[in-house]
Amino acid sequence: MGFELPEILKISKQMQEKLVGKKITNIILTDRLNSMIKQGMSNLDKRKEEIINTNITRIYPKGKWIFLEFHNDNLLMLGEIIGKFSYFEKTNSLPSKYHVAFQFSDESYLTFQSSLYAFLTIATREEKRMHRYAGNIGPSPNEPDFSQDYFLKVMSQNEKKPIKAALNMQDLISGLGNVYINDILYDSKIHPKSKISSLTSNDLNTIYISIIRIINSAIELGGCSEEFDLYDLTGKYNRIMSKNRPHCSRCGTKIVKENVLGSSSYYCPNCQKIQ
Repeated sequence: MGFELPEILKISKQMQEKLVGKKITNIILTDRLNSMIKQGMSNLDKRKEEIINTNITRIYPKGKWIFLEFHNDNLLMLGEIIGKFSYFEKTNSLPSKYHVAFQFSDESYLTFQSSLYAFLTIATREEKRMHRYAGNIGPSPNEPDFSQDYFLKVMSQNEKKPIKAALNMQDLISGLGNVYINDILYDSKIHPKSKISSLTSNDLNTIYISIIRIINSAIELGGCSEEFDLYDLTGKYNRIMSKNRPHCSRCGTKIVKENVLGSSSYYCPNCQKIQ
């Protein structure tokens, strides 16, 4: 699992409330960060001085990313996050395990512990614009640009793709990942492997309605019940489809778990027949 739009919105808001106006006085890197550095997902080892002792002026979310802007026009880009952030007002006792800790001028800390990977990257505005992922983020379901017409246009331009792949194209539809896509497709009664070309206009309209309903519900509930916020609290959105649901709540059929496009899909073979 990882942070998707509802979790990003919640954590970004908490960061705005606690961090805007503060200065980072120290960035503590542990050996745990080395794998992300080697993968090119973090440059904190080489560029951390670029954001130290300059005020955070703005924090905002976009898709699966959170951007921290600094007074000197540099940014800290946090994205594709699988892990946990923790905020501490004043403490001499940080978690026993973490990848990086940001210390602020008021003696508060923000730590991050990765459970798989994440981008933790310092960039200039131009580098952000040119970044393969952070610079190419499409509209999210909570944004006005994500209209039904826009969604149908994206689908028509990607007819050869399976629907699961299309819903995960962050450059066109940002913020959705495996957790919410599983729930959206179950709610829509659509098999994750169904090619877009095989879906009717009614199918696509149903998917759009499910996206809006499920994502708005998850946002209102503070994200998924399996993900933590800055204060070690989970959201209240309970996944519809997961390893904890053995049978379909509609028809009683045994739920199937299958690797689809590199991640686990849960679906009802009776309600979500492949088209």
